[in-house]
Amino acid sequence: MRLNKHWWSLLPDLVRREIRSRLVNATSGWLWLVVTPLLLLAVYGFVFGVIFQARVPEGLEMPFVAWLAVALWPWLAFSEGVLRGSQAILQHASLISKVAIPRQLLVVSAQSAVFLLHLIGYMVVLVALQLLGIDISWQGLPLALLVLATFYGFGLGLGLGLAALQVYLRDLEQILPTFMMFWFFMTPILYAPELLTDTLAAVLVFNPATWWIEEVRATLLHGKWLPDGMLLVLALAAAASVWLGSLLFARLSPCFEDFL
Repeated sequence: MRLNKHWWSLLPDLVRREIRSRLVNATSGWLWLVVTPLLLLAVYGFVFGVIFQARVPEGLEMPFVAWLAVALWPWLAFSEGVLRGSQAILQHASLISKVAIPRQLLVVSAQSAVFLLHLIGYMVVLVALQLLGIDISWQGLPLALLVLATFYGFGLGLGLGLAALQVYLRDLEQILPTFMMFWFFMTPILYAPELLTDTLAAVLVFNPATWWIEEVRATLLHGKWLPDGMLLVLALAAAASVWLGSLLFARLSPCFEDFL
């Protein structure tokens, strides 16, 4: 189904619906939006920063947990967005059978809601780090937001493709969380590439998530504020992901009703 202007006008309402479903109770919902990632940050910070004595790269004077926080929130937004987007069609099977709505919007709204909520939590964490004396390069924030926008696009393409495949391959629902956890540990979030051997560091270059994580840290921790060729690479990767994901979705979606 083609997405004309009328259909796109429904997207804000769908995003608000997704957010309300996540935050049924306004007070506790917004609280856990920040508390849950903070608890996860505390666990990783303790295990890797205290037990395994992980350290930040040379030249950065900050606690390991602060260095970790700057990269952890973008990953949480990306990974949760992909997982929720991949489940959007199955979760709205009854809606699809009753309402003539472009199915792509269900995936887009699910992932958009996740990114918006995590972005709010991310801003809270960055302000908290600054208040605790951690030097955040705020001049790099506009570029960081552009980088995160391309990360959203990259995840959206994956979500569209996986949402279509999951209608036919239900086992993906069990496999994807494990795969995302594996991808997490293969991305330099808990460790710096400089601490790895040359061979392992070279392998990380082929992990696309590494590009975004390193660029976010460059903007918010190293003061990078002018866009360069790397932003173009990220934008092209995001565009390619959305194009391929949309192509796969359009190819498989006509037969959804037969499998839902």
